[in-house]
Amino acid sequence: MVVSRRSFVLSGLVIAASGAFGGTLSGWAAGRRPFVLWGSSSAASALHRDRPRGFPAVRIEDLLSQLLEAPGTSRAVSGDTSSQTLAMRSHGHPYLPRLASGDGPGRFPERGTVVVDTADGRVPTVHLPIPGTVLGIPCTIRAVARGESAVVLRREVPGPEITVAAGSTARWHTALEGIHRGHVHLLWTGKNNIADHDGVVADTRAAWGVEPATSVVMGHWLTAADRPGTAGWEGVHAVNAAYRDEYGGRYYDTMADLRDPGLWSLPPLKPWRIGASAADRRWLAWGLPPRSVVADDLRHLNALGNTLVAHGLHRHLTGAAALY
Repeated sequence: MVVSRRSFVLSGLVIAASGAFGGTLSGWAAGRRPFVLWGSSSAASALHRDRPRGFPAVRIEDLLSQLLEAPGTSRAVSGDTSSQTLAMRSHGHPYLPRLASGDGPGRFPERGTVVVDTADGRVPTVHLPIPGTVLGIPCTIRAVARGESAVVLRREVPGPEITVAAGSTARWHTALEGIHRGHVHLLWTGKNNIADHDGVVADTRAAWGVEPATSVVMGHWLTAADRPGTAGWEGVHAVNAAYRDEYGGRYYDTMADLRDPGLWSLPPLKPWRIGASAADRRWLAWGLPPRSVVADDLRHLNALGNTLVAHGLHRHLTGAAALY
């Protein structure tokens, strides 16, 4: 549901509103199109409640929804790698549950759940069931437990039991591609497997390819563990450079906006004097975001950081630079 103008005022964090997108997606967006965030913990606003005293908890998708006056949601899952994001995003990149062993036939039950291994060891995270289909039957998938190569399939629509030939591998296809067709897709994936440069770039390209006309690729930000001289520093910069080269104006530079004094000075953020403390100046000198926008775990953004990203995305999508 589109939020009301009154909720804009009451939120205290919204200083600009837009009608149609007029920025990077202006060529196709004539109205307030819904958007979806895909990725892992940063896109899930994992530590949105980590905030200075007096500042509200902030989820990126909620604030961006208010700024754009458009419905928004997050399909991001903490801990996901780029291949797990891709399996959620793309019908063409399924999980491979092995419904029968090589010793005999298996079965897909009339109702309820079945636990099976996957043919290649790929599984979703354990956090939540994902809607999709197996053998054309509506069926959610989730992991049994972190680190295991088995999945739980839950049949959502009861029906006749299906016998599966010995050794056969089925395909679980996500339903989320169809559910979110035509939406704006904000792809922020790969930080958890950033060392696999080629895999991250390829998975992001495949996720982009589902609906390239309505997709934006978000760059990764540098945590305290990604200081100059570390593998993380090299990995993040390499992936971001590849994204910038490949997607051009459809690349959103997250790091640039986290380090942008113009965004730090937005009315909702100005009282918190981002960039002024000794810790902030030290982190900025290292090439990182200001310390004050990072959560206490030093691995995620806090509510100030999420606010910066939401406003930065709004500016990027709408071209509303004059309002900042």
